[in-house]
Amino acid sequence: MWEELAESRWGRAWYSWRALVDEDGDVVSSLKLYRPLIRVGDASSRLTAIGAVFTPRPLRRGDAWSLLFTDIGTEYYRAFGFAPLPCEDAQGTLARAAALAPKGVSLRPMTIDDLDAVCAAHEAIAASRPIAIVRDREHWEFLLLRAASFFRRLDASGLSRRFTIAMESSRPIGYLIGILGPGEWNLREAAAFDGAGETLARILAAGAADAAAASATTVWGWIPRDVWPHVPAWRLRSQPRLRAIPMMRPPGGSDLPDQLRSVDGAFIPYLDQF
Repeated sequence: MWEELAESRWGRAWYSWRALVDEDGDVVSSLKLYRPLIRVGDASSRLTAIGAVFTPRPLRRGDAWSLLFTDIGTEYYRAFGFAPLPCEDAQGTLARAAALAPKGVSLRPMTIDDLDAVCAAHEAIAASRPIAIVRDREHWEFLLLRAASFFRRLDASGLSRRFTIAMESSRPIGYLIGILGPGEWNLREAAAFDGAGETLARILAAGAADAAAASATTVWGWIPRDVWPHVPAWRLRSQPRLRAIPMMRPPGGSDLPDQLRSVDGAFIPYLDQF
């Protein structure tokens, strides 16, 4: 799977796996390395995003911004200068979803031809946040390939509805990314192409109605606080994120900027997990 991803256009430019060897040729460290574009405030640069890493303690160091997602809590990585970004999951009910289905809105699979509009919509959302992973078209191609490659290897997984485009009157109005499994709908990300909250509400309502029709009773995952007012029927509540907790190491071991200390300011969705 990872060899396949490494051969994508984005993968060839910005993804690799590395091994550090000593003078005797022994492997002393290994990791997956991603270089997405990040914007912090008004400044943009390539980010060092690392995963699946192990390095013996005497050899550990870091420089510039670094990002990781931890599934083992935060204390282990605090010792290396990483600080957790505030994060949460939202969980709600789809009890009224079928009754609130918007007329004329449907979902179809996302294709390569949709990516220019998808890029623009995501960039508009990212521009309003103090920190964001900036995804260009090739990065989006990489995400599509990653999802297809991963789920192709999960025979009979029972998971469906992943990367989709919302249509209204034969016109694309936004995108919605989620995973529909037994009894629940994991919402990963959504955006309206016109940037309007009313449009986003219709997209989310259409996704919820489809999920409810497939017997999902709950929704959880990606739902930033500024999206909550658009889906009041879901009765959302916050819960701690137990997995994929984002942690960053600021340059020079400095503290996280104040704007990254709130859930709204530091929101990084699951789709940016490496």
